[in-house]
Amino acid sequence: MRKQMHKQKKIYETLNLFLLVFKTTTLTIGGGLIIISELKKILVKKRKIISKDDFNKILATSNVIPGVTAINFVFLVGKKFGGFPCALLLVVAGILPSIIAIILVFLYLNLVQDNIHVEKFLEGAKISSIIIMSTVVLKFSKKMLNNSLIKWIICFIVIFAILKLKIKISYILIIFFLIYIFKYITIKKILSKEKKDIG
Repeated sequence: MRKQMHKQKKIYETLNLFLLVFKTTTLTIGGGLIIISELKKILVKKRKIISKDDFNKILATSNVIPGVTAINFVFLVGKKFGGFPCALLLVVAGILPSIIAIILVFLYLNLVQDNIHVEKFLEGAKISSIIIMSTVVLKFSKKMLNNSLIKWIICFIVIFAILKLKIKISYILIIFFLIYIFKYITIKKILSKEKKDIG
């Protein structure tokens, strides 16, 4: 009886999370980071479904994984909350509004071509999206870099390398990956040596 009630509760919570992601991705204009910012307000602050630390870890992981950040993010949230089935369900909730919107815009533009109102709306949406996205990027950067001078310097070096030196971001990611592997191995060796010395 308890197992059945727990299962029903989990299904209800998963569907509730599906609707939450679907609603957020439908009503938010401006791309992945803005969607993630809105989800943070709901998941962390209002509903308290995940902690702030878990949110930052999931966000960091979703930025490293290839693909759309917002979709990676909802997949990882779903996996943490209810395993693989929940993760797939949240991915559907994340991409469904975009598919519906693209189909509707395509059908409308086929019916009414050269509509000045649509063109002006898209121009306005583009400008507002850039402004909102810049604000969100700055906000996330401040939180994720934790006011660390070294992290900020690394961040600016990476931006300089991408924009000015035209180094591909995939190469930068590989370099950082190798650095952290080396760091992990070094720390592991030091800890094992300390254990031997104590023993």
